[in-house]
Amino acid sequence: MSTWKALLAIGALLSAAGCGHGEAARKEEPHVGLRVECARGDEGACGAEESREETRSKGGTVSARIWALIAQGQFAEAQALIAESAAAGLITQQTATRMAERITLLTTRLGQVPATLQRVKDFPSQLRDHSLFQIKQMLEQKDFTLATQAQLKLAEKLIEQQERLMEKVQ
Repeated sequence: MSTWKALLAIGALLSAAGCGHGEAARKEEPHVGLRVECARGDEGACGAEESREETRSKGGTVSARIWALIAQGQFAEAQALIAESAAAGLITQQTATRMAERITLLTTRLGQVPATLQRVKDFPSQLRDHSLFQIKQMLEQKDFTLATQAQLKLAEKLIEQQERLMEKVQ
């Protein structure tokens, strides 16, 4: 009888304390920032501003898989998954657009920046045929065989911030 009372007391304590299913889970996505998702999975349980953005799939979100493909440089596969997921409603159109824009930026080659920016001092012309993704890889791996670290950073800046830099020039 005393064991039964102890179990009942533990059950009451756990139900009063809650198990945390209603709390918001915070997840960091690459190049997107902090995203709030309800841990239980019901929309509205965390409040309107904290409702979940993507639908969960087996083993995690489709969104996380796409961001992983993008980070690995598997852009064709990521684009196919974006199209399928957006069509099926697994990710929002806004998220799909953000992902597609990131892929476009990462596949931009240095030679594609406006000619005005290609005339800057110390322009690394030897990197013209390299994409932003390839330049970032060289920086991460500290591979300075084609260009110096400063030239790689300049190339990265010219691609990533070309709109802002063009405004400064004009």
